[in-house]
Amino acid sequence: MNIHATPHHAKEEPRIEDQPLVCGAGRFIDDDIAPGQAHACFVRSPHARARILSIDTEAAKEAPGVLAVLTGADIKAAGIGSASRPVPMEGRGGSKLIAPFRPVLADERVMHVGDCVALVVAENRLAALDAAELVAVDYEALEPVVDLETAAKPDAPQIWPEAPGNVVFDWALPAD
Repeated sequence: MNIHATPHHAKEEPRIEDQPLVCGAGRFIDDDIAPGQAHACFVRSPHARARILSIDTEAAKEAPGVLAVLTGADIKAAGIGSASRPVPMEGRGGSKLIAPFRPVLADERVMHVGDCVALVVAENRLAALDAAELVAVDYEALEPVVDLETAAKPDAPQIWPEAPGNVVFDWALPAD
C-alpha cells in the first residue's frame, strides 16, 4: 500500500517556487538591502563549556566598515538582563523553578558550542564577517556535562551556581 498516494478526488498542484530557487533566480529577504542598513555577525564559542579569560576586540573595531563590536561586558554595562524568561512553575513539594541568569552575550563563561561571545556590526555583510574573525577570545576549556545522568552525580561539575546539584526543577506527573 502506498501511504503517500494522493486521493483520487484531490488534484496535486505543482510547486512553482522550486525552479527559481534551485537555479539561483529566487528572491530572499537578504537580497534586498535598504539604504543605511547595517549587518551583524556573532562570534561564537567553539567549546561546549569554558571560562572566558579575555576577549580582544581592538583589531575588529579598526577593521574597514565596522560600526560597533559588543561583548558581554558591554551588555552588562548597558544593564541588559537575562535572555531567559521561563514561565514560573511550581514543582514537587512546592519548589520553585530556578531560572539561571543567561546573558545575551557570554561574559565569564560559555555553556554550549555556539554560545555568542561577541557581536560585530558593520556596513555590509562581508565586513561584519571579516571583522568577526579578528575578535580574539582566550578560553579555558572545561569538561562539559552533556547528559542528565552525569549532571546528577554527586561529584558532577556545578553548571549553574543558582541550581545546586544541577537541578533547576523537580517535577513529577500527577498521580492517577
